[in-house]
Amino acid sequence: MRSVVVVEPENPENTGFIARLCGNFDFSLRIVKPGFNLEEARKTASRAQEKLREARIYDTVEEAVEDLDYVVGTKPGKGVEVSKVEPRDNTSVMIGPESSGLTNEQLELCDAVTHIITSEYASLNQSHAAAIVMYELRDRESEGMTKGQKQKLEETLPETVAETVIQGNPSRDKMDRIIGELKEFLDS
Repeated sequence: MRSVVVVEPENPENTGFIARLCGNFDFSLRIVKPGFNLEEARKTASRAQEKLREARIYDTVEEAVEDLDYVVGTKPGKGVEVSKVEPRDNTSVMIGPESSGLTNEQLELCDAVTHIITSEYASLNQSHAAAIVMYELRDRESEGMTKGQKQKLEETLPETVAETVIQGNPSRDKMDRIIGELKEFLDS
């Protein structure tokens, strides 16, 4: 199941709108340390009240993402443009707090990082950013690299090289070829 992980939301209205988006795009909702009672988000959730009721609440980002298959974090100016992200099976989205966005430590927990191209002002409202990213990731899921492939790459390559390959978001088949070629190279 795909999820939206909302980290430390500060504005209940945005969280209600995100719950509504979860209904529109078939995502579940996970919330890390909300700064308000979720009851306050109900008025903007419209017909997505069930998404709010079923929302899972976490104390840490690590707990919120530990069982997710593939997480795409968002940060203005970081990672690849959202339209270039190749979603995987069960791709989840992580959105940061309204006032500060995701920290570098939180982004490190993601399998990919993306940003939305804007004009002058790079930051978007939390629910607006969620809408754009969820829309871009809809029905475009492909067979992407597995966690095992990612781990093998991280064990084999220097950190910066592994990170660069992972951010390139290769398919499972391409990852198999990369790992095979690395094995041949290292064995010779």
